[in-house]
Amino acid sequence: MAAWDRQFVKKVWKRVDRGEPYEFPTGPMAQERLRDILPALPVDFFQRHPEQLNRPLREELAPHLKAGDQRSVSLARWIIRDWGGIKRGVQAIPEWMEAFGDFNEMRITAFIANSGTTRISSWSKLLAFANHENHAIYDARTSVALNCALRNLGDSRQFYMPLGQNETINDARRRVLNDVPEPRRPVGYKDYIELLNTAVACKLSNSILAAEMVLFANAPCVARQFVADGSEQRTP
Repeated sequence: MAAWDRQFVKKVWKRVDRGEPYEFPTGPMAQERLRDILPALPVDFFQRHPEQLNRPLREELAPHLKAGDQRSVSLARWIIRDWGGIKRGVQAIPEWMEAFGDFNEMRITAFIANSGTTRISSWSKLLAFANHENHAIYDARTSVALNCALRNLGDSRQFYMPLGQNETINDARRRVLNDVPEPRRPVGYKDYIELLNTAVACKLSNSILAAEMVLFANAPCVARQFVADGSEQRTP
């Protein structure tokens, strides 16, 4: 695992936290599909801003997700497909849920070791919903935002970057991958969680969930600036 120096993480956070608000609404169709799975959801459950809804949503789903029954699999599909917008690879969800079981740390550690970075944008969502205090979503936005900061700070570590759905994020991803002046040290999910925990320890964020939201919300802005700076450097 990467060792994240606190002073260095403060520099990273200064580059990724641009003050952008978290905006990731749960659409009407996704809400309806979740109510089909969990009919007892309060009527006004979704009447909150996305930033205020994120934690209650995960806390509401966590015990059902860890129950190990057919509804758990349905919830996992909802999290990845309906909430997360990922349509590919959903056929692996029943196998993942069998491997996760009750989401105890021993099972999670074994799953991560076996999976590496394969479909990480999908299965990390399940971990983040099952236990938001110890796990977070790792996706194109979060990884690209961190890599832009690491590259600008001259650090040799590089997070694996899944291909995203946002063109700005993918442009920055492409530049990170194409601009390789020196060997890069690959880092992944455990290093990501360690970095978020260090940010919390530095009081840059009050939880790894809040830190994840900062990365997600600010990633397009960070990516856009990273690409712009690269274009300026190439202009004669």
